[in-house]
Amino acid sequence: MVSLSSLDLASEMGDLLDDNKLAESAVLLVPPNIPLTCFPAIIEKLLSILMGREWKQLSERAQNYLKWVSVKAESVDVLVPRDVFPPTKGFEMLSIDRDGKSFGGMMEQSQELGIPSILIRFASLIAALITLRLLKRQSDVSHGNLATLRFTQNVDSDYLNYPMALKLLLQLFPDCKRMFFLEVNEHVTQEYLPTIRALAEDLGLGFVLDDSNKMDPEVHWKLLDLIDWIKIDFQATRLLERYLSANKGEEIIAHFEKYASGSGSRVIVLEGLGDHSPLKTFLQENWKHEQTALYYQSRERLPIAPWDRYFGLIQDYRPDEFGLFFKGLITKSK
Repeated sequence: MVSLSSLDLASEMGDLLDDNKLAESAVLLVPPNIPLTCFPAIIEKLLSILMGREWKQLSERAQNYLKWVSVKAESVDVLVPRDVFPPTKGFEMLSIDRDGKSFGGMMEQSQELGIPSILIRFASLIAALITLRLLKRQSDVSHGNLATLRFTQNVDSDYLNYPMALKLLLQLFPDCKRMFFLEVNEHVTQEYLPTIRALAEDLGLGFVLDDSNKMDPEVHWKLLDLIDWIKIDFQATRLLERYLSANKGEEIIAHFEKYASGSGSRVIVLEGLGDHSPLKTFLQENWKHEQTALYYQSRERLPIAPWDRYFGLIQDYRPDEFGLFFKGLITKSK
């Protein structure tokens, strides 16, 4: 990476990231594609600066693939207590390419094109931050309550091997700082803890523990003082559903009460919990731990108003894919 400061990077970007220019540089894909919002000019510029050596080694086809990386989202809503309004508390931002492939498919494509996985990750992070800035601009005008939400994206050791590039990129979006949280996943080891703490101290970033049920216990406990939410992955949610069907509901409650008390977490998020799952109803009726709220994250439903104005269902265009796409540019054009 070229050695430069945040001011240097902002100067290099010119007016590409200015509010008045941002929507102009965005490209809206048209059917039969999912109508994703993409930012090819900005992603190309930022990757060529932040990851210059890696970028220059790519073929033209590989560079073109990266330019069109975008993001999809999954809504995070309150499960318990049930009387919280508004119920939507945030969105996880996930990678998607212009053909509708999610992260796993993108990794396969990147191997075919000779793209280091770190470039896929940074392209996705760029797309997430730009999307959040666009969403903030539009929702501030019409609703003004975006700052109450948390927008998250996964961060792993690949990102943390490039701490300066990560820091410089995040510094380009100071308006997003209070809303954007990094999800530390189960692949992060103890050697990266100083980097995470430095990012928290230097940038005032918030963090979420992702797939905490699979995480190194030492990493888990040493990060708790930085954590806003703790997430339980969809596989653990499926296991809990099986436990409930085996009449082990009391054990589920006892386990989570013990975990909530021990971790001091104010929020536990269950990923992959559907609206019609018996586990959802059971937790709503039986969770009494007032110090810890339960949230749930699902990829199969529209967010609750007013956020349904800004996000649409991917499965309306691709029945075999799930999640939400940002439709702010479509809404604006109507």
